[in-house]
Amino acid sequence: MKFPRSLMSYSRWPLMLVGSAVLVFVVGIATVRESYRGWKVDREIQALESQADELEGRNARLRELANALQSPDRLEVEARTRLGLRQPGEHVVVLTGLATTASWQGSLALDVVADTPEVDRPFPQLWWEYFFHPERLNN
Repeated sequence: MKFPRSLMSYSRWPLMLVGSAVLVFVVGIATVRESYRGWKVDREIQALESQADELEGRNARLRELANALQSPDRLEVEARTRLGLRQPGEHVVVLTGLATTASWQGSLALDVVADTPEVDRPFPQLWWEYFFHPERLNN
């Protein structure tokens, strides 16, 4: 018994529908996967660009610091603070118990005291000069 052609084509519809659905599903999953992968790559690119910008800013700050450290005034400050060097005729005063962080990052400069001989005077005379002759105290 032979079926008419019109009945044969109706029996293939479910097979065609299932095949088309499977094909759309596979293509859809591949599209979603590629879209997600592209989104992840874009996010990673943005993170790397922000990291590169941060590193460029840090590099610029370090370059400015290196230039500042090369100035003669800054070299003198560093020689005084780190190495304890002094110019001829100067005295270095060291204060113990004072918590400071003397480093190249701070702007700590030592006060320079000229080399002057000290005269021992009794305390009553110092008090007298303090109240009545203050200009003599600097001598």
